[in-house]
Amino acid sequence: MRLVIIGPDNTVGKDNVFYSNLDLSECGLPVNFWALQWNEHGNNIGHIEYDSPLIDNTPITELPTWANACLAVWQLKADQEASRVAEGQVASQ
Repeated sequence: MRLVIIGPDNTVGKDNVFYSNLDLSECGLPVNFWALQWNEHGNNIGHIEYDSPLIDNTPITELPTWANACLAVWQLKADQEASRVAEGQVASQ
């Protein structure tokens, strides 16, 4: 799984499907968080980027709890979009 979380615009992308302006307020994003890049197919590695040049990127080998919370918000949006598409297909038949 490829995961990208971009804090400033509340964007989450999973496997190249991105949703922006999500409500990530309850996810517990870290202070000074800018972005998370994760690629499970790259041996479970990734990193966290910060909005300050004084803070080095943090390498990670597992997703933090807050990233999983962001992924759950993404999944909710993906499910809503799938339902909306399915309803549209039923209505057009």
